[in-house]
Amino acid sequence: MNPYIRGICCALPCLALSYTAHAQSSVTLYGLLDTSIQYAHSGGTSTTRLDSSNVQTSMWGLRGQEDLGGSTKIIFKLENGFDVNNGVDAQTNKIFGREAWVGAVGDFGSVKIGLNNTPMAYALIHFSMGDLGHWDWGHASNNYDFFVSTRTSNSIYYTSPIVAGFQLSALYARGANGDPTLPRTLGDTASLGLNYTNGPFAIEADYESLVYGRTATATPTSSTETGNFEFFGASYDFQFVKLGGLVMVHRGAGDVKTANSSVYADPNNLYYDVSALFPHVLSTNGSLMLSFGQYKLQGNSAGDSSSLGVRYDYHLSPRTGVYAGVAGIKNGSLANFTQTGAQFSGIPVAAGNNQIAVLTGMMTRF
Repeated sequence: MNPYIRGICCALPCLALSYTAHAQSSVTLYGLLDTSIQYAHSGGTSTTRLDSSNVQTSMWGLRGQEDLGGSTKIIFKLENGFDVNNGVDAQTNKIFGREAWVGAVGDFGSVKIGLNNTPMAYALIHFSMGDLGHWDWGHASNNYDFFVSTRTSNSIYYTSPIVAGFQLSALYARGANGDPTLPRTLGDTASLGLNYTNGPFAIEADYESLVYGRTATATPTSSTETGNFEFFGASYDFQFVKLGGLVMVHRGAGDVKTANSSVYADPNNLYYDVSALFPHVLSTNGSLMLSFGQYKLQGNSAGDSSSLGVRYDYHLSPRTGVYAGVAGIKNGSLANFTQTGAQFSGIPVAAGNNQIAVLTGMMTRF
């Protein structure tokens, strides 16, 4: 076992005793395990494998708060993602690679400092319909989204109170954070989001800018560019079905033809996802999810792709569920998209090949 993990595990009982002794403070250990079997056929080749984190992220974490009085609380969260099948960290060389922040919440809203999800990450989850999971296996938005728009280090995240149904979210991050081996502004991220909710109806618009390097590797003198993401989403719950739709647009990276690893930039593109969640299908504990969407590579339709997914989720208990699904992707001659899980990449697809995938699995929380 990793010595850092061993030390944390040994300290947990002490943490629990310490915080139990203070009525106004608390620390909670939580987690989730998701495992499944996936079969995929593409380009004349069939693959069957044991997977982790397809519908929900296999992870564990600590969250806590201390009540300072006057409606103000100090809060924190530390969260680690991993592969339940082999125990390997999902975020290489990071103990808490999913979230790691400390902050405060009160009448002013909330402020969190550290490794944060971005406003777009929460929006993608909110407007991708699902029951056991959202923005996960079977959703077009999950297949086509690039990771850079959803999580960032060295960041400050502010969420306003809800006023007349409106809520504002803002994030700013220092990417290089003073690293002398990198360009001064490399990775700098700014994001702003506005959400409106009124009963069964919700709508959101987000904007994010990111400074990226024009080459795959960066030096202090490397040139940089600024790309931007725009997100629009809406949903309505009709009781018998909940409908959701979203559009993500990326601009400002016209010279990037493939993924650029210098912080990260993807080609100029647009994708959309329309999804529906039908509750109480076959049983009061079951639900059916449908998703259809397309990816459009700007300037070259050979990079386009279409995705269709169907998944049935069933609750065995409030904490445990099982699921099964079938999904397909049609790729243009330059596209190699695959059915992607909530945390890990899907079964690889060669450029220009289509894919049919079948999935069955279970998840449980603690």
